[in-house]
Amino acid sequence: MSSPQGFNRKEVVHRIGTFFILLGLGLLGFFLLSEAAKQVTFEYFCWSVLLLVIGFVFRGQFKRSVTPSGRFSLVRRLMPKAKKEAQEKKK
Repeated sequence: MSSPQGFNRKEVVHRIGTFFILLGLGLLGFFLLSEAAKQVTFEYFCWSVLLLVIGFVFRGQFKRSVTPSGRFSLVRRLMPKAKKEAQEKKK
C-alpha cells in the first residue's frame, strides 16, 4: 500500500518538530511563571529543554525550498557593485 497523494514524510517530520518547539516554549513559560510564584517546578524546565532540542533536530532534517520573491531585486543588483567598489578602494 503506498502513501496518499501529496504526502511528504519530511514535511510531516518538519511539522512535528514545530509542534515540539511550541510545546517546549509553553513549558518554558510555565517554568518561568512557577519561578515567579516562588514555587519552582524544575521538571517544566527539563521537559522544555528536551522538547526544544527534539523539535530543532526534527526541523533541521528538512529544509524547505524557498522561491525568492522579487521584492528586493533592485537592491541585490546594486549591492555587488558597492562591494566591488569597497574592495577596489582597499587596494
